[in-house]
Amino acid sequence: MNLIFDLDGTLLCSRKRVYELFCDLVDSRDMSFSDYWSLKFIGKSNQDIVREKFDYSDDDVISFLDSWMHKIETDFYLERDTIINGASAFLEKVSQEHTIYVCTARQSTSQVNKQLARLSILHLFEDVFVTEQKFTKAELLRNSGLKFSKVDWMIGDTGHDIMTGKEININTCAVLSGCMSEMKLREYNPDVILKDIIELKI
Repeated sequence: MNLIFDLDGTLLCSRKRVYELFCDLVDSRDMSFSDYWSLKFIGKSNQDIVREKFDYSDDDVISFLDSWMHKIETDFYLERDTIINGASAFLEKVSQEHTIYVCTARQSTSQVNKQLARLSILHLFEDVFVTEQKFTKAELLRNSGLKFSKVDWMIGDTGHDIMTGKEININTCAVLSGCMSEMKLREYNPDVILKDIIELKI
């Protein structure tokens, strides 16, 4: 069986990284961690937040997004990520019984591999797929040469992950460890919704 895991919000908790960069870019700590993530969980984008809470103009938003993309995957911020509690042991176990992959929409393959190596889990994955902003996840997986079947699973924390699984015709599991609420995830009709990957019984 093939298990395809999203990265941020699924295997890694990236909330601190995202919040810290947001605060650095708006040059303010006026919005608390919990207030920021409360807005994100109801579907607000960074663009929405800087417009509504910081009175950013369209040009300001463009500059913010450009800086965001340049900095979000630098070592300085990636070091703030932590692996989901219990995920290392879980991945070690399932990798002995199934073939596991990472599929992420990040920009840099080398940075993903370096981070997974630093967290001592890179060796567990058969392959790591990174869109690098050039393909969708579904395109990347379809072009990978892998053969998928009805018993395989896509596991992720966003609607895009669920849509990806449906596009390549495999089972879909949504997890609540990322940036979307259960109510929002249900709109995408995943086969199952779990608190985190540790609850996945394969």
